[in-house]
Amino acid sequence: MNQFDVIVVGAGLAGVCAARQALQAGAKTALVTKGWLGGIGIRGSGASGCGASEGGRPAFFRLLDKSFDADNYRDKIINAGLGMVEPDMVSFFMEEFVKMKSEAEEIMSCYQQPGPFSLGTPLVRTHLDFIRKHAKIYCQTTAAQLLVKDNVCSGTLCVDESTGRTSPLYSKAVVLAAGGDAGLFSVNVHPECVSGDGYALGLKAGAEAINLEFMQIFTMTTVPTRNLIHFANAEYLSSLYNVERKKFLSRYLPKGISLNQCIRENILHAPFSVRDRASRYLAIGIVKEIKAGRGTPSGGIYVDLRNCPSFRNTRQDHFFRYRGIDTSAHPVEVSMGFQCCNGGLRINKKMETTVAGLFAAGENAGGLHGADRLGGNMLAACIITGRIAGQHAAACAQDRTCAEHPPCRPKQLLAAKPDLAKKYARLIMEIRQSAWDNLLVIKSESSINQFLILIDGISEEARKIAPSPGEVPVEVDNLLILAKALAKTSLERKESRGGFYREDYPTPAKRTPEAHILTLSEASDVTLRKEVLDPQWNPDFKDMLDKERWG
Repeated sequence: MNQFDVIVVGAGLAGVCAARQALQAGAKTALVTKGWLGGIGIRGSGASGCGASEGGRPAFFRLLDKSFDADNYRDKIINAGLGMVEPDMVSFFMEEFVKMKSEAEEIMSCYQQPGPFSLGTPLVRTHLDFIRKHAKIYCQTTAAQLLVKDNVCSGTLCVDESTGRTSPLYSKAVVLAAGGDAGLFSVNVHPECVSGDGYALGLKAGAEAINLEFMQIFTMTTVPTRNLIHFANAEYLSSLYNVERKKFLSRYLPKGISLNQCIRENILHAPFSVRDRASRYLAIGIVKEIKAGRGTPSGGIYVDLRNCPSFRNTRQDHFFRYRGIDTSAHPVEVSMGFQCCNGGLRINKKMETTVAGLFAAGENAGGLHGADRLGGNMLAACIITGRIAGQHAAACAQDRTCAEHPPCRPKQLLAAKPDLAKKYARLIMEIRQSAWDNLLVIKSESSINQFLILIDGISEEARKIAPSPGEVPVEVDNLLILAKALAKTSLERKESRGGFYREDYPTPAKRTPEAHILTLSEASDVTLRKEVLDPQWNPDFKDMLDKERWG
């Protein structure tokens, strides 16, 4: 019998932090990862090890600044969230953030090397030897279903990716740290393992999700490799044109918005946001050009940096060369793509979800970020939430016994059946392309309903070609659940706020904003209720971030 105190699902930064904390608390711990533990840019490494940026570091560097003001930073997080965060949870996050001061210098010393050794990779590597020595590691293993009875989680049903064999792992607590839902969109910078499993597993187990509609959307290269591209200088955007070699951005600027204003505001933040007046039109223009058929064969537009001296010999320039992109030789092809989700499963201060014994960390933990998120806070949150989740999962395990479940039905896994994967490949690509078209940058009632019609058709087709009645493969089932959840919350949010833009409702609602709390019924229907998280939020707020680069 495979019995543990704690099972951690996911092996990115949040997952390894949770596993180490649980192990140090004396818990018998298993780590389940779809790929391999500790890689860069491959399955198992997660978003924190995607290797798609020359930069990326946790926000703990702020603690090394003698002028750092924790109260001011707390206020900026709330201000960035635009009413979509609970002030009490932000205060708790800041308490834990400040506690990291004694470790900040050691942590930040890991970030002296640019290139793929950024994001979560340096810190993941510091935990690997300890975890390999003390934990039971299940590589190339997919957590297909959580074992839940009477709203108590007691393990997970796993599938071996190489054999397709299904087996249960029992535990007294489970930590979900499986990353966000990048795999729902055709353009993203993440390994294929980052496909929203944590959200789908949690929802199917009865947990609540919050803020899933708020995403960070970045400009990124499309060929030969996908990488984040940061427009830190106005000169970088001086030559932006379509496949016909024609500049197009001015066509999408409304009256009263100048090209210079659009470019100037984009320099203050890499993520797409509607919190200012003009920056949004860069992303909107790029997407509309591509959808109008004036994009490149790779589905992008051109940014010409050949005559851009300020880009030469920068860290980004050297990183791009390493990734096969020579900006001095040819224009760069870029598009808008998914970077991360600001929402997740709803958690309390123990990182426990609304299902007892089920904890969430990293991008699976929702409520700490709102409509917009400050740069570096996701990596910081991975460390903080991972540690807390591991600590409290271990404490939970001390008070519980493993509950055995009746034999479970085997689960189908595309990764284990190449012949099955071929049948579903087209359906998966249709979901991902339609999600990019209709749910990423530009949304409207029409586009969301169009997406839902396609999802209904794909759901029916997926059932018809299933190897056994009602047994849609795990990866497809998870994508369909996420698609319906994101469409539901996007349709209900009749406004634009932060990284969420509705073309038919282009401004924020002039009322106290409400968060969308999602659950999944036994019939797999997505249900939604609304909740005010910050009753004191003023719709006429003063933006604290309009004069500084915040993300």
